[in-house]
Amino acid sequence: MHKKSTIYDVATHAGVSPATVSRYLNRTSFISKDKVDKIEKAIFELGFRSRKRKNQPTTKRNMLIGVVAPSYDATWVSAILAGMTRRMHCHSYDLLVETTQWKLERERMEMQDFVQRGVDGLIVLGGYLSSKEVKAICGNTPVLFMSRDGESGDIPVLNIDNELGGYLATTHLIQKGHRRIAHIHGPQRSLDARERMEGYKRALKAAGIPYDSSLVGDGNYDQYGGFWQAQAIMKKHPDVTAIFVANDQCSFGAIQALHQMGLKVPEHVSIVGFDDVEMSDFFIPRLTTIRQPFLEIGELAINYIFDVIGGNQANYELPAVSIVERDSCRAEGKVSWKTEEYKTPIKTQRPNVS
Repeated sequence: MHKKSTIYDVATHAGVSPATVSRYLNRTSFISKDKVDKIEKAIFELGFRSRKRKNQPTTKRNMLIGVVAPSYDATWVSAILAGMTRRMHCHSYDLLVETTQWKLERERMEMQDFVQRGVDGLIVLGGYLSSKEVKAICGNTPVLFMSRDGESGDIPVLNIDNELGGYLATTHLIQKGHRRIAHIHGPQRSLDARERMEGYKRALKAAGIPYDSSLVGDGNYDQYGGFWQAQAIMKKHPDVTAIFVANDQCSFGAIQALHQMGLKVPEHVSIVGFDDVEMSDFFIPRLTTIRQPFLEIGELAINYIFDVIGGNQANYELPAVSIVERDSCRAEGKVSWKTEEYKTPIKTQRPNVS
């Protein structure tokens, strides 16, 4: 049976004093980042676990990071969590993840539960609670927002440049010669959906193409919304030659809808998605899309929250979005088709979610 490591072992391994390790564990004073990194590396390599004591100070590290996410089945969430997990393998912290199922009350409840469990830091993916309420719930517990809508107050926030992504996607279609470009956007209560739509509008304006609101519809960021909106747009505007869809999952539904109408992608309609989820490279046709570096974003979030916990200045730049060209786009030269010739669509029904 191996002897349990002590703070003296950690101190020796890290090349610091036992008092410094104690101050790190209790968060009683500032410790420079280089020493924090050495202590955390020593804790990880030695498998050190701090013993819980009665009446321990509320500032004591419990080596727990909480993550509040909207759902596990959202592809962008699972990809970011994978990046977080990969980074956590280098630390002795445990990552605790709870989902809200997109419900405000669940978000409030999970935050309260994490604070009661004594997490050292909290990462919130998306979410609808105001920063004021989050601060009231979390108190002195460090919080990091990601993909956050609206104001964040004094809570740090990590967001990719969604407006740039929408601009790149639409510009790519314009450069292919398309002029009648529709947009299937996400729910407008979400900051990222609004920003992607702004990028779409900016690209049209830069190319001298008038914005037409009848070419725009809400796909709700899921395959069902993408399916319904693609059919609605193409029935009403058969001259559309390209669609920028605000996320990949919605794109898959849109492509299926076009298929059932007898339209081929990209021969009749070109599609650009957003996210670059893993399935995008295996779907037929392989999807041209805007890449979000999810794994890197997840790793960066962990680095960020550790700096916030340690009282160090966190200064990180998110990796830039970029376009990934595959098979769902081609130069404008649409094969003619007649609206009355499309196939009767298979009935699709949104699943009941309790």
